[in-house]
Amino acid sequence: MGDGGATSPGEGGGPSRDRRREALGRLVRPRSVAVVGASDDPGSIGGAPVALLERFGYPGEVHLVSRTRREIGGRPCVASIEDLPDGVDAAILAIPRSGVSEAVEQAGRRGVGGVVVFSSGYAELDEDGASEQHALASAAERHGIAVAGPNCLGLVNFVDGVPLTFGDVSPNRRVDRPGIAVVAQSGAMSLALTYAAMAEGTTVRYAISTGNEAVIGIEDHVGLVLDDELTRAVVLLVEQVRRPAELLDLARRARERAVLLLVLQTGRGERAKAASLTHTGAVAGDQEVLRAVLGREGVCVVDSLDGLVDAACLAARQGLPRSEGVAFMTDSGAAKTFALDVAESEGVVLPELSPASRDALARELPSFATATNPVDITAMGLNDPSLYARVASVLLADDAVGTLVVSAMPGSEVQGTGQVDALLPVLAGARKPVVYTIMGGDWPIPERNALRILDASVPLLRSPERALRAVRDVSRAAASARDAASRRRPLEVAPAYRRGASGRRVLGEHEAKGLLAGAGIATPGGELVSDPESAARVAREIGGPVVVKVSSPDVAHKSDVGGVAFARDPEEAADAYRSVCASVAAALPGARLDGVLVEESVTGGVEMLLGARRDETWGPYLVLGLGGVFTETFRDAVVLPADAGRDEVLAAVAGLRSAPLLAGARGTGAHDVASLAAAAELLGALLRRSPEIEEIEVNPLLVRGEGLGVVALDALVTTSAGAASR
Repeated sequence: MGDGGATSPGEGGGPSRDRRREALGRLVRPRSVAVVGASDDPGSIGGAPVALLERFGYPGEVHLVSRTRREIGGRPCVASIEDLPDGVDAAILAIPRSGVSEAVEQAGRRGVGGVVVFSSGYAELDEDGASEQHALASAAERHGIAVAGPNCLGLVNFVDGVPLTFGDVSPNRRVDRPGIAVVAQSGAMSLALTYAAMAEGTTVRYAISTGNEAVIGIEDHVGLVLDDELTRAVVLLVEQVRRPAELLDLARRARERAVLLLVLQTGRGERAKAASLTHTGAVAGDQEVLRAVLGREGVCVVDSLDGLVDAACLAARQGLPRSEGVAFMTDSGAAKTFALDVAESEGVVLPELSPASRDALARELPSFATATNPVDITAMGLNDPSLYARVASVLLADDAVGTLVVSAMPGSEVQGTGQVDALLPVLAGARKPVVYTIMGGDWPIPERNALRILDASVPLLRSPERALRAVRDVSRAAASARDAASRRRPLEVAPAYRRGASGRRVLGEHEAKGLLAGAGIATPGGELVSDPESAARVAREIGGPVVVKVSSPDVAHKSDVGGVAFARDPEEAADAYRSVCASVAAALPGARLDGVLVEESVTGGVEMLLGARRDETWGPYLVLGLGGVFTETFRDAVVLPADAGRDEVLAAVAGLRSAPLLAGARGTGAHDVASLAAAAELLGALLRRSPEIEEIEVNPLLVRGEGLGVVALDALVTTSAGAASR
């Protein structure tokens, strides 16, 4: 089950946000429930909800609708929805697709607040299904009914004991504790994520699948669960975000409540690449754009299901760290080395400890151990379990440490119990997030010890690698949330854009560079010419080596078709003119030529890529990375929102693998990264104020020596006369 709908909930005359919210509240927290298509077979789609309501001890009224049965399990049945009492809050429609739209109409006439539609075969299937989904949505919107689905697994409100699903779930007896909410467009995955979180000992407060989102979307559900004071993390598994601006508002609201919003996007693929003539779309996939926009608002965007669950469980049980520094404590030298490897490859911050902390550790550790982070207490902890506690206390007191990860070998039951006895008072009372990892995979550890750790609200993982990644993800999101809270200007996202179906136009290099020059980005001196003699004249006026290249809206990558040549003098410039024209004509017969550019040859610097593009969901964004002929080979690039400030750009540049080239590798001088950041700001501003521009790419952008600025050596601009707001 997954996202198959093409509509945006609440658009096109649908219910207002307040009306949707009221109806959704009745659906998720109902005082009465009807099961339409009820069955006495607990293994069937119509029977499972009936059995689950019994299993959960649902305290509200339960009404059963069946055409063939007069009673099920001692409960009376009515023959149709029209026989239900007025004002039932929630109805489960466990019936075939053919009867759903009429059932929604009938439910509306009886004042039902919301319905769950399990059946599939709607917009995820074909045009007939999409039409049927539209009919369902129209009926729901006329009556102000909240619809979960269609094509969904339903939802479970564990807090109030409301299972509106046919999935195999059991009541959660720990709902008095902080926990997480799971909201997924995939029904099966909503259940899988719920199981995974519960297996880690985390309280799941809500598990919601949204399916095709014909009326109610993920944004509505996130808004609802954020009202729950004990929901500390919200897990989102999405294929498509339909109301991005609303989700960003919810991200700000979550940030203000210190709730971590986590997102994993599935189906990340080729959408952006297929629509682009430039490298920009090829190096910026859907996930990178989503990460740039949502991550800036403190949302934790992850790349794996394990990472999604681990980070959510950590945030729910421990809260958000105040710094990105991680202290790693272990009783294995190999685990210490492994932690260093993971930190280097995964970007985990292992800060240097303060002199006071190092002195304190030196007093506690055996003489053959080193007082550095990561800390290996050695096997001496087996003889003296209090060593675990004493070292952990020192690490937690260090100002550079935001989170402590304790990674221990399992040992015998006696050894493990001694370790837990010593550590738990320190970890449970810590004012900073802590994670306890006991290595050994799924090899069983004493259940009593595991339960004591979990009862103390300390996350227990069996993999130090997963623990470090989860801490990194949560720490980065918390840092982004702090940055977002300190920004004076709000994030500028402009998703109100639909790519035009007609009038798409690619500007030739000469026209594109004129646009850049007008925006304040330097370009080489030169002239567009239309004959060899003029090429020689311009070369003579420049008085040095020149670059000769075709300017054509039909030639995106000139070097691939012989459209670029170098000339040392006027005579070579005339020959180069003839050569590039002939090469392009042979490679691309019929290509339109604006002319040939003859420009001064600018050298001495690092070739970078600077692009700006519109995403149909998230609006304008920037791509910055290594440029030239190696752009797609090394794919060393970062995506930023189009209104990123200079400090954001500089921080992004510093994170590139190619950053040492700009800093001055192997004896070369430093390059003008300040001008690179300024050019990124200018390009972003140009795209934001020019709705007709779809995409701009400067590649290469030559970043020259310190104080010498940047020069746009090549540029491609795509416009769309058919672009429209939505």
